[in-house]
Amino acid sequence: MTAPTRLEGPATGPSRPARALGAAVVPLLLLLALLAAGIGMLATGALSPATLVPASPLVTFGLPVVRVLHHLGLLLAVGAGATAVLLLPGPARREVTVLDPTRRRAVRLAAAGALLWTLGAFAQIPLGGLEATGAGTDLNIWDVAMGGALGRLQMLVAVLAALATLAYALARSTVLACWGLAFAGLGTLSLGLVGHAGASLDHVNAVNAMAVHLVAVTVWAGGLLAIALLAPRLDDAVLDTVVRRYSPWALAAVIALALSGLISAGIRLSGWGDLITTGYGRVVLAKTIGLLALALLGAQQRRRLGERLRFRHLALTEGVLMAAVIGASIALGRSAPPVPQSVPEIGELRVMALVGFLPPSREFSPTTMFTVIQPDWIALALAATMAGLYLTGAVRLARRGDAWPWHRTLAFVAGCVAFAWVLSGGAAAWGRFRFDAHMVQHMAMMMIVPPLWVLGAPVTMLSRATAPRTDGSRGVREWVLAALHSGYSRVISSPPLAGLIFAGSLVLFYFTPLFELAMYDHLGHVLMTVHFLASGYLFAWVLIGIDPSQKPINPVLKLLTLLITLAFHAFFGVALYSATWLVAERWYTELGMYDPDRLMLIQERGASIMWAISEVPTVGYAIVVVVLWMGSEDRRARQYDRKAERDGGAELAAYNAYLASLRGEGATGGTATPGAGEEPTSSGTDRGESAETDGTEGSTDSETSPRPSDGQQG
Repeated sequence: MTAPTRLEGPATGPSRPARALGAAVVPLLLLLALLAAGIGMLATGALSPATLVPASPLVTFGLPVVRVLHHLGLLLAVGAGATAVLLLPGPARREVTVLDPTRRRAVRLAAAGALLWTLGAFAQIPLGGLEATGAGTDLNIWDVAMGGALGRLQMLVAVLAALATLAYALARSTVLACWGLAFAGLGTLSLGLVGHAGASLDHVNAVNAMAVHLVAVTVWAGGLLAIALLAPRLDDAVLDTVVRRYSPWALAAVIALALSGLISAGIRLSGWGDLITTGYGRVVLAKTIGLLALALLGAQQRRRLGERLRFRHLALTEGVLMAAVIGASIALGRSAPPVPQSVPEIGELRVMALVGFLPPSREFSPTTMFTVIQPDWIALALAATMAGLYLTGAVRLARRGDAWPWHRTLAFVAGCVAFAWVLSGGAAAWGRFRFDAHMVQHMAMMMIVPPLWVLGAPVTMLSRATAPRTDGSRGVREWVLAALHSGYSRVISSPPLAGLIFAGSLVLFYFTPLFELAMYDHLGHVLMTVHFLASGYLFAWVLIGIDPSQKPINPVLKLLTLLITLAFHAFFGVALYSATWLVAERWYTELGMYDPDRLMLIQERGASIMWAISEVPTVGYAIVVVVLWMGSEDRRARQYDRKAERDGGAELAAYNAYLASLRGEGATGGTATPGAGEEPTSSGTDRGESAETDGTEGSTDSETSPRPSDGQQG
């Protein structure tokens, strides 16, 4: 724990009147957010009565109130949960999962926020139905709301918020509290998808940017709000530690906000002039200025660590600005941007409406896969971030004098480049329009990107390059290692199960309506991408993983799993090639780009790609498995030789004595005289058997078991 710093305020925190004033701050911030939302909607014209479908006053004035309460609950659910799970120091070094009084208070605050979020999320569903039907309708507004994609996504968010509430409420350790934070994070990501209902312009970048934007705001504002509410009950040293740990997360959130804001503005504004000439642009400009001011205040707060009085003043100022920014965000969500986002599904606009962008003008071919770009800016930023963090860790190890194999760095960075190409290259540009292009994406996401990442040993890099915590709390490093050594990890790291997930998902995905749903719905497309990457990573980690695992895996079992799984993979490609029906027929027919015969030919090409590409990784996997096996044998042999040098061959002597006792030679304590050729033969056999046995066991232990240098070194 960080040593206490000289403070300007009292060592035990503010007085009771100051605490009462702090409790009154939240309602005042809520009123400020509502005022900012009203001013913003007035500036954009969102408060003007609709002429086509007159809106109910309950929607016009009630929905912003519900959203303010919804956002407040979301901020508390994420901010207080993250404070308890990641930021607060623990009670003792060995009590890493105990909820001490301070962390218990943070978890209770997170539970209250998650409950408020749940109620707000459920309340938005009928209000959304009422907005769609208009005032004075006789229709069932609940059925109307749930009949559309927006209502179903709102229900998903409400369910995730309810799960977060349940986990927080039942938490008696940081493990269950971490599950609550995970559900809250998933709900926050899903909120970005709530903004996508029907057809929209470039909805891949628009929705992804909105999801990142919401996560960044929640991490930043939620963490600040939670720390400010908990600060009166924290002593100075604990507050100093919490703020220091929060600072890097806040910096990352600022960068994410800037990136996602630029992407969103580029999609919704026609030019820089819209920032001045349109009401929507002026609200965007005001929000941007507010975020810049928040970033400057955050930097000041980082410099003033340990000064409680200045922290309280800066936090209050940040809270006021953040409330105004959230109000501006609500106003933007209720307003129409200068560039219309809805595309009617008629005529030539049908493809744009369904996909969000037009297909490339150049025909799909092996050349255009590497020369055509359809940028997914969030995916590109994610790839650059992962590569940057890994390289930062490698530089840190080099400066510390620790050796790190260069080929691991090369493999991981190559995986990040491949990941960027998969989601932004020619295959991505054609992936929604042609089945063969989609299959190229599929194969790359399962059999090219994951093995490269696995060979980079990212968990080992994290454990070595990040300093371990010694105060009884868990940071990212400790949570990753805890997950790696959990019972769930032990189950899924079984080679047969990993192979079943890898191969079985093909049947489940392509021989059911799931693939077609993933084409129509952006959430389905995101889940498809995540599943392909995760199942491919699990399969690669089990077979060729360098990162530590819980139990040794026999290399022969690895090879059998590899051959059976990828043989099934190839067999599935042949079965798909022989299919007489079209996969996702309704989707490709509705696009109207190709006739049925051409669609069948494209599907056969995609099946051929699946069958052909699976052969190359099979050979690569087998080579790596054998190389790792041989390397583990050599390491075990060297360990045995060094041990024999240290103890003078005591293990071999004991083994020979054991064999002699079995023959009865040592029963009386004497030594029998061997025959002429008996001693060399017996001695040679004994040494050979001992070396062979130890080498085989060593290959299993040294290859996959946790090593202190890999899994525990700080």
